[in-house]
Amino acid sequence: MQVYTDAKGYTKANRNPYANRYTYRSIPLEKSYHTIENEQYEFINKLGQGGFGAVYSAKRLRDGKSVAIKVTSLAKADPALGAAYSQGMLTEIAMSRRLRQTSNHIVQMYGFDFDEKQGLGFIVMELGLYDLETHLHKTGRPQPADRKMIWRQLVDISSALHSRNIVHLDIKPVNLLVFPGQLIKLIDLGIAKKSYTSRGGRNGTPPYSAPEVVGAGTSPYGVNTTKCDVWSWGAILYRMAYSRPPNYGPGAYNPPTGTSQSRDPNLINILQHTLVDFSHRVSPPWLASHQFTIR
Repeated sequence: MQVYTDAKGYTKANRNPYANRYTYRSIPLEKSYHTIENEQYEFINKLGQGGFGAVYSAKRLRDGKSVAIKVTSLAKADPALGAAYSQGMLTEIAMSRRLRQTSNHIVQMYGFDFDEKQGLGFIVMELGLYDLETHLHKTGRPQPADRKMIWRQLVDISSALHSRNIVHLDIKPVNLLVFPGQLIKLIDLGIAKKSYTSRGGRNGTPPYSAPEVVGAGTSPYGVNTTKCDVWSWGAILYRMAYSRPPNYGPGAYNPPTGTSQSRDPNLINILQHTLVDFSHRVSPPWLASHQFTIR
């Protein structure tokens, strides 16, 4: 984990990091101890790294409970960016807690805290087995029954987001955790928005985020709605059906070149109504009532 610090080692998130007395150093977190909301945790291993920071496996010392801790570096060269990361953390926590009231397929948050000295933010959450992309890589193309079981959980998440007027904007297999019994839970609501807010630039991750979200397409309305996330649900279903994500462009729902089309007409119908231009894309309630979901 890297932060900007002054000569005494104190983070200055609101100071110019390029001043002569500032350095850019790395803070090792593995095998370290941190207090988060009056609970002490031992950091064990890094599970993943992203633009926001990193996720670690950890143990709560009071009872030995295994958890995951998302660590965000808030000390940025641009103070406005640090403030945006801080707000993203607060947004993630608030939206996750609201969604947990609607669906069991949202990862549970145990606590959060800010370390002003080191310029770090911590979110303590449930520890899954691995993410959905790792699961699919390990197991290969799911059998129809397993694919349907996963899909129904994804639709439950889609319905929860829709009912709360939340657009995730970055739904992808690595943001879905797998728990024992193939229970799927959504994580990372850091860039989520309320429905019908202005798009405000590019977001998400191609090709799982909708074309209009990543800037590869346009929406006639220029705002975020839950239809933006519908592309993502279709892209994940496509990944499960054909072992790779779709491409952008006309006919995105067609199978990859050299790959036979799925034999399930209901699955094909889902893809034909999700992996399309925003103006022709269905909404989450359509997914929930579709034959592929309910049969």
